[in-house]
Amino acid sequence: MKIKTFIINLSERTDRRKSVESQFQSREEFTVEFVNAFRHEVGAVGLNQTLFYIFTELVKPEDDYILVCEDDHFFTDDYNQEALFRSIETAKRLNADVLLGGVSWFSFAVQVTNSLFWIDKFNGLQCTVFFRTFFDRLIDCFRNTKGNADIKISNLSTGIYLMYPFVSIQKEFGYSDVTSKNAIEGYVEGIFKHSLNRLGNLVQVNKYYNRKFRLDEEK
Repeated sequence: MKIKTFIINLSERTDRRKSVESQFQSREEFTVEFVNAFRHEVGAVGLNQTLFYIFTELVKPEDDYILVCEDDHFFTDDYNQEALFRSIETAKRLNADVLLGGVSWFSFAVQVTNSLFWIDKFNGLQCTVFFRTFFDRLIDCFRNTKGNADIKISNLSTGIYLMYPFVSIQKEFGYSDVTSKNAIEGYVEGIFKHSLNRLGNLVQVNKYYNRKFRLDEEK
């Protein structure tokens, strides 16, 4: 089984293309297609235009889900093929619209399995599985190119799930094509680490109360 994967890249960003190519080079679970990103003076608008193109021109009727990556995507040491397929199948059973490999920020999260959180608002689309049930709404969403794609998705769906631990983060290149803050050295690494630590705290709370209730029931 292969995961159809679209990687968004501006043609002049050869450094980013080489970097993300190396991430998929030996991973046979993906079929990769590069998509030339639409250029716009506002990076977020160009991303929306590119996503609209993917869902209207490249997605096939038989695609139950697709993976969309940005060219700053980087697999963490926690990535493995089995965990990804398992998370996709679990997300499908939960009627997910979106499954995220990692986020730089989220507003609210609830742990639903050992390796999945439900979240509401988020930032971070560098590695995102989109499910067919969401495709039509995404097309309508990205037809209007204004606004940040991740916030638009957050406002559109209540079926957003996040893998834990993160299997993807953003690699720093010293510049950003979408968000100016991401060009600050160390900023991207810091916000991903902060988000992961927040989830880790929730995991520990969940473990504590599960253990406490189990002990109380045994008394």
